[in-house]
Amino acid sequence: MVLLLLCSSIPVLAGENGDSTATAGVSHWSFGGYIKDLQSVQFTDISKHWGLDNIIHNREDLRWFPNSKLKFHIGLRNRLFYGESVPLYSASGYLDDNNAFINLSKTIAKGQSYLLHTNIDRALVDYTQGKWELTLGRQRINWGLNMVWNPNDIFNAYSYFDFDYEERPGTDAVRLQYYINSTSSAELAYRPGKSPDDMIAAALYRNTIGSYDIQVLAGWVQTDYVLGAGWSGVIGKAGFNGEISAFSPRSNIDLSKTVVSASAGINYTFPNSLYLHAAYLLNSSGLTKADSTTAGLLLSQVSAKSLSPARHSIFAEVAYQVTPLIRTDLSAIADPSDGSFFVGPFIILSVSNTVEFLAAGQLFFGDTNSLYGNYGRVIFLRLKWSF
Repeated sequence: MVLLLLCSSIPVLAGENGDSTATAGVSHWSFGGYIKDLQSVQFTDISKHWGLDNIIHNREDLRWFPNSKLKFHIGLRNRLFYGESVPLYSASGYLDDNNAFINLSKTIAKGQSYLLHTNIDRALVDYTQGKWELTLGRQRINWGLNMVWNPNDIFNAYSYFDFDYEERPGTDAVRLQYYINSTSSAELAYRPGKSPDDMIAAALYRNTIGSYDIQVLAGWVQTDYVLGAGWSGVIGKAGFNGEISAFSPRSNIDLSKTVVSASAGINYTFPNSLYLHAAYLLNSSGLTKADSTTAGLLLSQVSAKSLSPARHSIFAEVAYQVTPLIRTDLSAIADPSDGSFFVGPFIILSVSNTVEFLAAGQLFFGDTNSLYGNYGRVIFLRLKWSF
């Protein structure tokens, strides 16, 4: 709120995405964010106990463009949790800053049924000179191309189930990018660690070949060497993308111990705005009989090496823009090994340019000892005001 009061008196020149556009020798500021209230109801049987939880989520993003070459960005998350799941958040490590070299996360206050938490998830300086761009600090290094699972996202992978975190996690890193020409680029990125087994260092090269964007990467991810590739293009009029990464132990390079994480997806939008999307994920080290009581699928921090505890995962989605202000979406993920599955219905209503209402569900089905069988059903209602 202090930042909001300070920045309300600063002239802002904002672009389409809320970022300021600076010209040489002219300083510009940009300040924005949102306040959301997310109410959730969880149950296994609608006639039995309901677990009630609420999250009030405030985000603030401050950007400063001293000139056309330099940019500063600080992003802050404040969340007030209250309800029955608060002890689980604390015990599971859900709020831990797992990608951080410097801890910028703090629990301000907590009790048996509430928890107030703040976290700086963006704190970076970005400098551009000609074809070079250097970014230092807490940032998002987005190497993923698939729209559901990203085996190439080795620095800051995210969970599909965490839909309330639109910005997605960042990491403390140094990133150097070189734009070779309009269709190709190369970059190096390094995330320090408290020990060599916590460090990530990798290089990535992108190029456009025909109608496809192709990328290859190689590096060191904690205890593994990694080699990966990805693509994004079209088949006819349908989008087609995918990624593959192979992780081999640094202590003993052995093909039998190499873990392969691979995803592929295809999507198509009809002229009437009907959208279809399907994807597949392979985790070669995944289980064919994963139990949701031990998998920790919803709260655990995923990695590019293990985006799902299941060996195979199949995704399907259909979405439709009912009116310019109403969008509906229905997605599903199935584990073919045990027949369990997840269904996620969404409806989003734009009340105004700054206010949005969302009603959603995360519904899990399956046998008691299956991957998705013990999570029950969760219904969400969310009101969001952006500023």
